[in-house]
Amino acid sequence: MRKEEVLSRKINKVNNNKGMTLIEILVVIALIAGISGTLIVNTSQGRSRGRVNLAKTMISRLEDALNTFNMDCNYYPSTEEGLEALVIPPKNCESWGPKPYLKKGKVPKDPWGNNFIYVYDSSTGDFEIISLGQDGEKGGEKFAGDISSRDL
Repeated sequence: MRKEEVLSRKINKVNNNKGMTLIEILVVIALIAGISGTLIVNTSQGRSRGRVNLAKTMISRLEDALNTFNMDCNYYPSTEEGLEALVIPPKNCESWGPKPYLKKGKVPKDPWGNNFIYVYDSSTGDFEIISLGQDGEKGGEKFAGDISSRDL
């Protein structure tokens, strides 16, 4: 083979190694974006589901504290007294405590940072504890739905 043919073949080999085209790069970016989006959605749904479960657990613990309060005071706090009666002794219960019924001496907020709603029905003697869920408003569906002690 002549030197010119060898040189010509080497030049052709270099020209055939073009690398990735713009379309191939865009396809790879689209795939990465799709996978990332799926992971983000799954992670946020898992986090939301965890907060709902935490709210249910917190409501259950508040119920336990209210039942202990009832054993000591022979009544459940009124709606007006609210959950604060679990950390601040009411005037009409001499056998309250001696320590608050809730750890750290304060009423916790729900996992979204909102206050729990406490409603006492004096005609039935029943109470309800409600978290308004992710959206912080009455009603809603899925993770934004209300979580009630009556549904646990």
